[in-house]
Formats: sequence, C-alpha cells, structure tokens
Amino acid sequence: MARDASHDQPERTHEHGRGRTSSARRSKRRRVLESSEFKRQTFYALENVRRGNVAAKVVGVALFALIVANASIIFLSVQPGLDPVPTGPLSVFYKVSAVCFCVEYVARIWIADLAFGDCTRAQARWRYIRSPLGIIDLLSFAPNVISWFVPVTPALISAIGVMRLVRLVKVTRYMRGFRTIGRVLKKHYHEIVAAFLVILLLIVVASVVMYEIEHPVQPQAFSDLLAGVWWAVETVTGTGYGDIVPITPLGRICGSVIMLLGLALVAIPGGIFSAGFVAEYQNANLRKIERDVQRTAHRAADAVEHEGQTASASPEHERQVAGVSVERELEDASDVLSDMQNAQELLGDMRRADNERLTKSDER
Repeated sequence: MARDASHDQPERTHEHGRGRTSSARRSKRRRVLESSEFKRQTFYALENVRRGNVAAKVVGVALFALIVANASIIFLSVQPGLDPVPTGPLSVFYKVSAVCFCVEYVARIWIADLAFGDCTRAQARWRYIRSPLGIIDLLSFAPNVISWFVPVTPALISAIGVMRLVRLVKVTRYMRGFRTIGRVLKKHYHEIVAAFLVILLLIVVASVVMYEIEHPVQPQAFSDLLAGVWWAVETVTGTGYGDIVPITPLGRICGSVIMLLGLALVAIPGGIFSAGFVAEYQNANLRKIERDVQRTAHRAADAVEHEGQTASASPEHERQVAGVSVERELEDASDVLSDMQNAQELLGDMRRADNERLTKSDER
C-alpha cells in the first residue's frame, strides 16, 4: 500500500499543479479583460500580438523587426575593421534602439500584473524585474544609456559592444521552440542533472587515470591534471581534436574503454531531450484539441438555449420545427462532449504514463 501511495503521489502533485496553473490562467484572463483598453492593447503588443488591434500588431511587429535588425548589425559589427561603436547612421540607430528598448522595459513593468495573474500587482512587477528575461531586457539598453552621461573610455566601449550581444537573446521571446526547451528542462530537470553528473564523474575518473598512466611517458602532453581533464572531455564527447593522445598500450586500452562509455553516456541527455520534446508537442496538440472542443461545446450549448427561447415564443408549426432543430443541436452537443471526453481521457493517459515514468526514474 505504501508503494501504491508513492505511485499516486506524483499524479496528485501533477493534478494540484495543473489546477493551480488553470487558476492562474483564469486570473490572468480576468485581469486582461478588466484592464483599460490602452493597457490591454499594450499587453497584446508585447505578449500576444495576434489578439491585438492594428496599432498593437504594428508595434509588436516593429519591435520584433528592431530586434532582428540589431542582431544582424551586431553580427556584422564584429567583423574586422568595423568599430563596435561607430559614428554616423549606425550610432543613431543604436541610440534609437536603446530608447525603444527602454520604453519596452517600462511598458513590460507596467503590464506585468497582466502577464502574471497569480500574484499582486507589486509582486508581479518585481517578479518580472528579477526574471531572466527582465534582466536581459534591462541589459539590452542600460549600458548604452549610461554611456550618454559618463565619459566614454575604451573599456566602456568594449563593455557596450559585449553587452549588445544580450539583444540577441530577446529574439527567443518570439520563438515557440525556445519556450518548449524551457518547459522540457523544467519537467526533466532531475533526469538531465543526473545524466550530466554521471558524465562529469566519468570525465574526472578518466582524467586522473590517464594522467597517472601517460604523465611519466609524455610529461609535455600530460603536464598536469588539467591536461588530463581536457583529454577526457574531448574523448568522452567524441570531439577528438588529436592534440593529446595516449601512446602507451595501457593508455590506449583505457582510452578505448572511455570512448565506448562516452558514446553510451553522452546519448542519455539527447534521449531525454528528444522524449521531452515529443511529449511536449503532443501535450500542446492535445491541449489545443481540448480547447477547441470546449469552445465548440459552449457554442452548441448557446445555440440550444437560443433555439429553446425561439421555440417557446413561436407558433405551433414553427415550434415543432424549432424542436427538431433543438434535438439536432443536442445531438451535436452530445457528440462534441463525447469528443471532449475522449480527448481528456487521452490526455490523462499520457499524463499518467509520464508520471509513472518519473516515478520509476525516482525509484531507480
């Protein structure tokens, strides 16, 4: 029975987390609907441009184009012969970009209570400010703004050139794949950490063993333990630069065993990522089906209610016709509800299978 209780614990935890997430989403939707029109459209322009009006869509697309333009210019500016902080039009472009990113940062702080629906307004704004994307948004313009008020030194110019690379990360906000990576890392955190810890253990053991074997024969190549670590990393990962190689028979035997173990162990994180990606996209598709079915069921229920009201206020013949229409709507609603239940059962089976897999992984 203790085993059954431990088996049911992940599912109860998952259901509790899902209920809490659903409550946060409802609170977020309620806050968005209750906010002013300007604040709501600002939220749509920054977070969900497809739901905004024309002005919100223009602002959202223009902001994305500005981020892409900065990424392209940063890539070109690192080429030899180009000044990281040039004068002329490019300098004006950097200043305009800094102002736009500063306005975006202030706007995101303002609408943070709409983005985070499960906390108060002050907590939501502080949550955004200290979040990774909030810090990236701040660093995307702060160094440039600081350079307008302090004397520019070569060290500051180099720092500004390096900090502009942060603007490249802002593109990830508009890419679904990067959000999926974050969810996969969050869900499979323990498995991924365990896999990398095993790989790290193999690297440490291999570096010490190979250093002890090869240092007496080739002290220049394996001069210290860090050289052994370098050899172990490039061997376990399958890179094999060839700058350091064992030359003794025992060293080559150990190197062969370490390479085979490396092939087996390095594949584990890739398998975890692949399974996580497949499960995440399947869950996303099932959630979309569930939302579509629920919307269809609500529309069918509204149509049935409307037809019932029409039938009660119509003459006898029209009432009979409306009754037939109501029966059809009820049949359609029943079919829709059946489809929704099937989709929910399928989603529940997938979640239970995922919980069972996590439970077995924890037991191992």
